[in-house]
Amino acid sequence: MISIRLKLIDGNLELLTAAIAGSEALERLLGVAIADGWAGFPEALPVLCASYSQHPEGHAWGSLFFVEPEAKMLVGLGGFKGAPSSEGAVEIGYAIAPAFQKLGLATDAVAQMVRRAFEDASVRAVDAHTLGHVNPSTRVLEKSGFRRIGEASDPDAGVIWHWRRER
Repeated sequence: MISIRLKLIDGNLELLTAAIAGSEALERLLGVAIADGWAGFPEALPVLCASYSQHPEGHAWGSLFFVEPEAKMLVGLGGFKGAPSSEGAVEIGYAIAPAFQKLGLATDAVAQMVRRAFEDASVRAVDAHTLGHVNPSTRVLEKSGFRRIGEASDPDAGVIWHWRRER
């Protein structure tokens, strides 16, 4: 059993706007320090912010800010890439700041997102994608009960692997 070490905070327009504005605004809203590289893919922040302009208070299948309470530090970002599909699948994504990697925090975040997803009776599976080679994310997913179910070619990333954990 994975111990819960992170607090997952639901994203909203105010938090995402602050994240784009810079660390100071986000620190003020969350009441924590901000780790370097916490967003993993900062280019996703404007895209997330635009989607939240339709749902300013946030939504169940959106972004999550990962806070490490002991360190009082924002250490990562992740969440769901949308509501369940007609087949009952949701996709997760996650990133942890480099200084906080290899501490089990990504595994904790994934476990919490899977648990949250399966609280919805319509969700039958949780999907994730990684680069198409063994790497820390593939290990996190394996430890979290995911299995690789396929691969595809991405014009930017090259080969990517498709992972799934079923209910």
